[in-house]
Amino acid sequence: MKRIILIGNGFDRSLNLPTRYSDFLDWIFEETLKMIIDNAPKRSNPGGLDYQSENDFFYCHNNLYTLEWIKDLFEKGRNYKFYAEERERIRNQQYFNFSLRPKHAFVSILFDFYDVNGWVDIEQLYFEQLLVTSPSDIDDFNYFFDIVKQKLSEYLEGLVYEKNITDTLNKYRRHFFGKIVNYNTGYQSYEESKTEPDSYYFVNFNYTPFLRNILGSARTEFLNKTVINEIHGDIKNYPIIFGYGNETGDDYSKLEKLGNRFLENIKSTNYFNSTHYRDLERQLQNPYEVYVYGLSCGLSDNILLKTVMQKTNCQQIRIFYHRGSNGDNYRNTLMNISRVFDDKEGMRKKIISKQVNDNIPQIV
Repeated sequence: MKRIILIGNGFDRSLNLPTRYSDFLDWIFEETLKMIIDNAPKRSNPGGLDYQSENDFFYCHNNLYTLEWIKDLFEKGRNYKFYAEERERIRNQQYFNFSLRPKHAFVSILFDFYDVNGWVDIEQLYFEQLLVTSPSDIDDFNYFFDIVKQKLSEYLEGLVYEKNITDTLNKYRRHFFGKIVNYNTGYQSYEESKTEPDSYYFVNFNYTPFLRNILGSARTEFLNKTVINEIHGDIKNYPIIFGYGNETGDDYSKLEKLGNRFLENIKSTNYFNSTHYRDLERQLQNPYEVYVYGLSCGLSDNILLKTVMQKTNCQQIRIFYHRGSNGDNYRNTLMNISRVFDDKEGMRKKIISKQVNDNIPQIV
């Protein structure tokens, strides 16, 4: 039996990397502040000299008095949340003049959900916005969404993992390369067997190179049996796939009827830009187990997850979870997986019960 390991953003986050959705928005905000500072006129006149500037996301309007406040935000690395709270506090002060006007309605949606939703939820928001976009506006929406993808690639490409990768892999080695667990009816529990998987097939839903870099330090006996599938592309070699991946339901049928321009960022129409999806399908022809590692399993990847999890050859599914101060996300991931299955009884037969040592290590 082979092991298919689905890697989500929870893995990059466990490396203590700033790959949350809010981190990306904070970077956009920081780049906007820098642009405002760089475009400031060379004159000092508190309370006067309004000026305007713009980037791909915002029209900006402020004056030189407010510029000092903007410089302070930038130099101290304040995030968007701090800015929004601080702006409300001082907006009525004399001479205060600062506004960020979104260039597209979706910019407002993105920042309205700052620090609330994850990437999968944002892809769901994108889909919902598609449904209310008129044919006359779809080209503009697609153009802007392409900018978002380009900026996301630019942001992720600037991230660096500086810790020792061999030491890091040691934290995950037991999870990735451990023996297959079987259910012991006598003890009514899952136990590690003496059997190793025939191969290790990593399906990386992230766009970053960190998984590949870290696995590169694995021992030869594991490395020779390891394959990494960058299913959503990667920022170095393939265009990233960022959009929506649930083709079921009446809403998707509505988009199909509206024409091809509404389907440009539907994941299934982009999987064929490479052979990654076909390579994954080939792995499903023989028995396998599935490890869910830092992947939320939300609706945005529903079709791909159905393909992997519902096949008869899928013998069992093991969920690894993040444990925080307010509990862990095992149950939430489990409920998301339940939406993948049409056959709930079949799902219950495949899910391995929560294992006490299956919490994902956090690198500090």
